[in-house]
Order: sequence, then structure tokens, then C-alpha cells
Amino acid sequence: MSRWSCIVLLALAMQVHGAERAQWVVDPRVPGADMPQAGSSLFDRLTVGADGRQHIPFPFERLMAHLEAAAGCETAHPCSRAVLIPLGRSLQRIAAAPEFFRHPRVVAAFVDEGSGELLRDRIFLGFQDKSGVIEVISYNEALGRFEFQIVRNFAAGRVPEVSYARRTVCIACHQNQGPIFSQPVWLETNANAPIAARLAEQQPAFAGVAARGNTDIAQAIDDATDRANVIALTQRLWRDGCGTGDAGVACRRGVVAASLQFALTGQRAYARSAHAFVRDVSAALQRNAAVSWPAGLALAGADIPNRDPLDLHAGLTPLQTANIETRFDPLSPRAPAEILEGSPEDRLVRGAADFWSQRSRAALASALERRADLHSQRSAVPCRVSGTSPHERFDCSSDTARLRGSLNGSVGTIDEIVIANAEPVRHLRIDAVNRQARSVTLIARDRGQRLRLSSGDAIERIAVSWNARGLGEALIDVRPDFAAVRSVLESIDLDAGEPLASSVIDAVTAKLEGRPATAPKPLVPVAHADAYRPATARSGALALQLESQCGVCHRTAEITPPNFLSGDAQRVDAALRSCGPRIFVRLAMRDRPVSQRIKTPMPPEPPDVMAHAHQRPPADEHALVELQAAVGASLRKEYGRDVTVDELLRHGYESLRPCLPSTAGEASHGSTES
Repeated sequence: MSRWSCIVLLALAMQVHGAERAQWVVDPRVPGADMPQAGSSLFDRLTVGADGRQHIPFPFERLMAHLEAAAGCETAHPCSRAVLIPLGRSLQRIAAAPEFFRHPRVVAAFVDEGSGELLRDRIFLGFQDKSGVIEVISYNEALGRFEFQIVRNFAAGRVPEVSYARRTVCIACHQNQGPIFSQPVWLETNANAPIAARLAEQQPAFAGVAARGNTDIAQAIDDATDRANVIALTQRLWRDGCGTGDAGVACRRGVVAASLQFALTGQRAYARSAHAFVRDVSAALQRNAAVSWPAGLALAGADIPNRDPLDLHAGLTPLQTANIETRFDPLSPRAPAEILEGSPEDRLVRGAADFWSQRSRAALASALERRADLHSQRSAVPCRVSGTSPHERFDCSSDTARLRGSLNGSVGTIDEIVIANAEPVRHLRIDAVNRQARSVTLIARDRGQRLRLSSGDAIERIAVSWNARGLGEALIDVRPDFAAVRSVLESIDLDAGEPLASSVIDAVTAKLEGRPATAPKPLVPVAHADAYRPATARSGALALQLESQCGVCHRTAEITPPNFLSGDAQRVDAALRSCGPRIFVRLAMRDRPVSQRIKTPMPPEPPDVMAHAHQRPPADEHALVELQAAVGASLRKEYGRDVTVDELLRHGYESLRPCLPSTAGEASHGSTES
């Protein structure tokens, strides 16, 4: 049976069993439009001024200070973290050759919140000073996706230019359509002592980032990319999990209410067993999941394998050191980070709560506390108190309520509080006031605001009294103010066509305060998208064949990936002659088992929800078989005979001719990788 017949039969088998396959949360084979069709990136929002022009502060330290100010973070307590990566895996990995340790790449991420804009987990930057390039990944709320942008000319005396990158190029590595980062223990970064030592030999800091880092910094960035990765899952569940129509709207209102409860309790609890939540949210998610993804949702991973670039054979040139082995290459297809099955209401509620900024949560809590039209509801719960003043423990319980905790002088802790058999809220810090011999009043506040039950209602006051035998009673006063939130949610449009946005909580607060919501001003992106113009009939036959499979990535103004399809016919012919052996080898890697590949195949294989099953559609595979034959024929003309992959690799892949020789008008250091 021919290889082509096997491919067709495998494709048919996959179609037959398609119902048993999990669905991607975001499909890495569908990158979407390069230029956002709605909204704009967070980076654009933070750098486009009132005059409609984009201003990118220089140097990099000033740009980071500008973003920190927008996040409302203090200089002494920044919200961002950054690492240095001299020998990395990005498209800029050879830009500093051979001075990798004089010009390390800076990777920065916002990992904490301040009192301003929500930048946490939503903006990531990679800066290479030698090339004057910043690669930016930042969130676009209008589309519910991350945007990929490039800042060029980021150098002294030059005017920075911002463009939206080709998503096809980006998502070949960023298969989750978001930020990625190495797994622990981050040996590429300056958290690795030998890397840090070699950087420190050059200078103590780079672009404001100390040469000697630590694993806490790398861990914070790793955690941020993992949290950012879940945003796509939240949006998929919000849109398709809740579904359409009135039931979909009721589901999304229930999710917002529960996520606000979760946020207002300090992410301790929400009313997940409440009848309305079970009816509107849990049931809808179960129903739609069974229809839309019966085998589960596959969440692409944000992690790439840990790699020690110094753990290489001696005698390699700097450029050979920058070469990426297949097992470490982010182009290699990655299995899903997880397959989400069942009814994922808890993941949706927790994911939605991460959309509410610290500033917005505080504003909502304040709006609820200012309501003067409410009276507290009191629960009386029998108690047993043990210990002696000022160290007491109290354990109070009834059929519908429970209160357990301890006191230590004027402070204490509520281990657990339950009212009306709702979900318990645990680990609350309390202040003890009006302390008497056998009575005390407990005030539960956090940052000046009342702590809340899983229902969202505020705990106003707890009074505990007991007799000489330790028997007594707790009077728990609860302010039922969260009902107002449910009421205003009925008037907020939560249609299935719109992604979940952080502005929803601000709309709730505005309605509680009786004022119109302040919508973000529409921003027309001023950055352009990198244009892609397919090859014309004037190009050579081989170039036209390569165009169909390789043009989107290799017909660009950049030298990484090698732009061997860019320029006039003479330039393209020269590049293809030089790059022919490398192209042939990369095409041939498709026929080798993964364990025997010395480089990743080109074009990159798309990841599959079934680990290690990376099959292209039959039509694409047929085109690649023909393309490999055409490249082989070109090499036959050059060598005067057929050449094999093993023959070309006799002295190693790095020994092959560069893809972009100096005759093609490129710098030599930019022409070796493909």
C-alpha cells in the first residue's frame, strides 16, 4: 500500500471516530486575522495618546515605568517581573550573535495587580536590544483573544514602529494562541546561576533587569502565562458552554453573580449549591457540553520543555549553540495541557472572577455598603466557648448555621461560617471589640470593607456571649445587600455574541449608584498589520510551489523565519539555491519518527488533541510530497545525482549552507537558522 493511500485511510478513520475526540478550546490550526476585526490590543490602549498617535517611551525602562503607572503600581512594589534569556528559542534568538551574553533578550510580564488598569496576566513583552525589536502579546477584550505585535526601530534616535504580527507565524510556537514560557527550573534564564554569572561578567543589569535573577521571578512569570492560558477556556465556556437564547443569558448572569460572590469573599466561596445557580448555570453547562464537546475540551499548554543551553558539547560555535533540538523546539506539536470533561461550572466562575480588577472589586463593595435602604437579618446560633481570656475558642452550630473560630486578645480568626446551609466561608481575620469577661463583639473587615458570605451578603457584626460553663449564643447580623446585584444584572446585556469583559463589573457598580456606565472609548488601531502578498506568476516554478505551503511565514520583511521567498526573482532564486538542502531536510523530517528527528519538520505539524497524532489533511500532505520531490529535483541538478537526507546531514544540520547568503543581501548572522 502506498504512503498516500495510508494517509487517506487514516484520515477516513479519524472522521469515523471524530465524535470521540476532544475539541480544542482554541484551535491552533485556525490563527484568525492578523489585524483585530474589533477592539484593539491592551498595548495599543496603553500607548495611543489622546491625539490618536502611538507613543512608545524609550528606553525599555521608561516603557515599563509607563505600563506600571497605568497599572497603578508603586515603584517600590512593581507589578511586573522580568528575566534575561541570552540563548533562547524566540525568533530573535540569533539577533545578538555572537554576543549573546552582551545582549540578552528581556522577557517581562505583569504578574500582580495595582490600583489601576488590569494588566495582570494580560501583557507580556520580549525585548531584544541588538535588533531594536519588542515582541508584545497583550489582550483584546473586544475579541476575547491575545494579539501579537512587533515594535521595530526601538532604539536611540529612531522612531518606533508598531505592527500586528502574522498570527500564522506566531501560533506555530504559541499553539495556545497566548503567551508561553519554559517549564521549571527555567535554565535558559538568569534564574540559572551559570547563566547569571556569565551575564554579570558583562554588566550588572540589562534594560533595568539585574543580571542575577532567581527562581521566584521565573516562577511568577510561569504562573502568569498559565493563568493567561485559562482566559481562552473561560471565554469558550462563557460563549458556548452557556449557549444562546434566554437560557444562555440566564446562565451568563448566573456566572457573573457567582463570580462576584467569589471575588467579594476574597476568592473563598460562592453559592454553587443555590437553586438558581444549579438551574441556570450547572444545568446549562452540562446540557451544552454533552452536545458541543462530548469527549471534552482540550486546553493547549502554555509550557514548553525546560532547556539548559549551556549543557551542550564543547567546541560549538555561538550560532550552533543557539540551534534548537527537536525535543526543545516550541514548533514541535504539544499535547493538550488537560482535557476538561464534565460540567466545568467551577472553572468558569473562577475564570470569570479573574476579570474583576482589585479597583473594580473595591468600588462594587463600597457601592453596596453605601446602600441605606437595608436592615440586617439576625441568626441566633447556640455556642460552646472554651479556653480562658484572652485566648478562647468558640464552636457554634444549629440546623442551618455554623460558626467556628478562635480569639487571641483583640484579634482572631473565623475558621468557618455558614448561614442558611450555604457554602462555608473559611479563614477570615476578625477584630474583637467590646470585650467583656464573657462576651465579645467580632468585626469582620478586610481593607476597610465588610467580609462577605458565599451568598455575597455582608457580615455586619457577630456578638458572642457565654456563661461560666462555656455555654452561650452567637448573634450573627447579615446585611442582605447582594440581592441588588442580582437585580441590576437583569438589565445588563450578556448576549452570546460578546466575550466576557472586565467592564461588566463596572456596569453593575454604575447601575447600583444610579449613574451611566463609563464605557471604554473606542480605539481605532493605529498599528498596521504586516502585509502578505502571494508570489506572482513571474516567480520561478519552485518558488510558486513553496509559496502555497511556506509563503505566509517565509515571505516577510524579517530574516527570521528566513524570508527566502521575499524580494525579486533574482533574490528568491539565490536564496532557494542556498537554502535548498535545509528545505529538503526539513520536508523529509515528516517521514521520520519523532524520536529520530534532528529538526522539526517544515511546515510545522499542527498539534492534535490526541497526543503524538499529528496528521495534516490529505490534500496538504499530497502537496508536501510533491514539494519535497520538486526540491529534490532542484538538488539533483546541482549535485548531478540524487542526494539523501543522511548524506546532507553527514556533518550535522548546522553545517549546511545558510538560507540567506550574503549574496541575497542579508546579514550573515541572520541567515543560518531554518
